[in-house]
Amino acid sequence: MVATRRPAARGVRLRASAVNGRIEISLPPRGGEEIVAALLKAHHTWLEAQVASWPRAIPFAPDARLPIDGLPVRIDWQPDHPRMPMLVGDVLRVGGPLSLLPGRTERWLKARALADLEPATRRLAENLGQPLARVSVGDASSRWGSCASARSGVNDAEGARIAYSWRLIMAPDWVRYAIVAHEAAHLVHQDHSPAFHALNRQLDPRAGEARRWLARYGAALHWVGRQS
Repeated sequence: MVATRRPAARGVRLRASAVNGRIEISLPPRGGEEIVAALLKAHHTWLEAQVASWPRAIPFAPDARLPIDGLPVRIDWQPDHPRMPMLVGDVLRVGGPLSLLPGRTERWLKARALADLEPATRRLAENLGQPLARVSVGDASSRWGSCASARSGVNDAEGARIAYSWRLIMAPDWVRYAIVAHEAAHLVHQDHSPAFHALNRQLDPRAGEARRWLARYGAALHWVGRQS
């Protein structure tokens, strides 16, 4: 359980985060302790049900099964396998010291995500006639993609910067494309206006379907690579 005091909070808020795997409490700058105790007592059954429904952790360990492109893949670790991970059918072969397996697997997934997402993003940006300075991947828990508008006077070439969660590489390719289309639409419309949604649907007619897929399965992607 994590309790955080927020300057702008006007009351106490209780949340069970399936993405982070923790109970989160937001408090105003002062006071609220009695309300927290009452909320936890009143919502005990609800909190237990929420925690029980959270996804299970999938560590980067021998024989673990993780999704890639929406399909299950088994980690086949053997010390004499090549150290660079290699996807062969539904098996990810990884070698070298066992202690380095988690780091190697995550770096490989991040590189695969960038290699997939960057060219797709640049193609859409070019088709829309919008400058794009940089595409990157990170591990944000609150959003699957973000678009920062172009600014002059920065180190990057003039153009917008788009960042994605590397965990999208575990989702089906059409779900990834939906996020790419969403961020590409933000190159034209830095809001969620009707014009933005119209362009987004034009770029990807399956945008709504992808949102529903992520709402149902997205939290589980954040548990891949965790020990517990």
